[in-house]
Amino acid sequence: MASRTLAVSLLCLTLLGTAACDPRPVSEENQDVNALEEIGSESACIDELSDPELLRSQRRVDDALRKALLEGKALDPAAQAAEALERGDFRLAGALTAKGVSTSVYGAQCRIMGGLSARAIRAVSFLDPVPAEKPGPDYLMRAETFARAYNAAILSDERYPYGDICRKFDGKVAFGEDGTLQVQDARPSDHAFGFADLGSVRSAPTLAELARRGSVSRLDGLLRSGQYDVNTPDLFGMTPLAWAIAYRRRGASDLLLRAESSPGGSRCQTIYDRRSPMQVARVQQWVGMLRRMQPLVTEDDFNALQELPRLSDGDIDRFNHGLTQLNDSFAAQFSKNRYLTKHRIYFTVNSEGESTGCRIEPATTYTDYDEKICALGLDVLHWKPARGVFGNVIDGEASLIVGVRSK
Repeated sequence: MASRTLAVSLLCLTLLGTAACDPRPVSEENQDVNALEEIGSESACIDELSDPELLRSQRRVDDALRKALLEGKALDPAAQAAEALERGDFRLAGALTAKGVSTSVYGAQCRIMGGLSARAIRAVSFLDPVPAEKPGPDYLMRAETFARAYNAAILSDERYPYGDICRKFDGKVAFGEDGTLQVQDARPSDHAFGFADLGSVRSAPTLAELARRGSVSRLDGLLRSGQYDVNTPDLFGMTPLAWAIAYRRRGASDLLLRAESSPGGSRCQTIYDRRSPMQVARVQQWVGMLRRMQPLVTEDDFNALQELPRLSDGDIDRFNHGLTQLNDSFAAQFSKNRYLTKHRIYFTVNSEGESTGCRIEPATTYTDYDEKICALGLDVLHWKPARGVFGNVIDGEASLIVGVRSK
């Protein structure tokens, strides 16, 4: 059998003039999934919501819930919700899907940019566009009946602190052609985080609730009590400062910064985390707030906030498919070679996300192959453009790495 080029892997995207590449081995999404699968792994960084003991406890109660549903036991959703609230567990019931996490399938809509993490829900089922034989439709029906009633009870309880982020949802949810859940009749919002209409504040609000509303005097009172850590993240990975910035509350943001709120968020975050106050300000393109926080971080960190050009999974799949076909056409040449060499394909990407140029370094020993792989990339890859420190779109350069059997 002829040897072939290895499938392309997106290792690092590099902006022009910037040598920074995020050194973290996995993405935030991968960390969330790993937390479900390897809940016992210790972390050098422990926030309240990532305490290993808390995570183990949550896993035990979630496993027990899924087992009871699988066995068809009679469960009282309202009683289960009350028990969860009593122990401070504010997670909604949700489903894991092949493309992410959803609570909408169970009657609750949450507004958080980038979607919910797996650890933010009580997963009662795994949904796939192609129904699995197990656990079967009976289980899925029981899970949905329970989860909808459970979520309704959580959302209607005075103790629930996220009523301005997650609310009852009566719309329809269906699978799209690409396997993603398509949410219909979702409430419109002007905010990437939370709902535009915040509603009334609870009788015992959290720092984050007051920060979202810009209630400076009440926020100041809670801060002066000394009972709260301003850098503790909530269930969604957002600190009070991140929420104040998400709603462009200048007074609340200034107050929290004076109280030593970190632009990098919690002690388990950095300014590069997509839900750190710095990144939320970039999403808002709130230049004044970014400049307000700039002196609080190092110059190198601030300059490295530039957002790299990005590809969707679909684009990478299309490129890999085309790459396989290209390699098949070169199978005779590749079969004579013993060694695998790595080559980086550089694409210049303009502010519209269009690839305007391509080069391979080092070049392979096949000039026509280099030309064709560049032509493939220019044809099928559609980039989200790079963004500067202040969130503005800019020209940039990105790269992919491929392995080729060369002479």
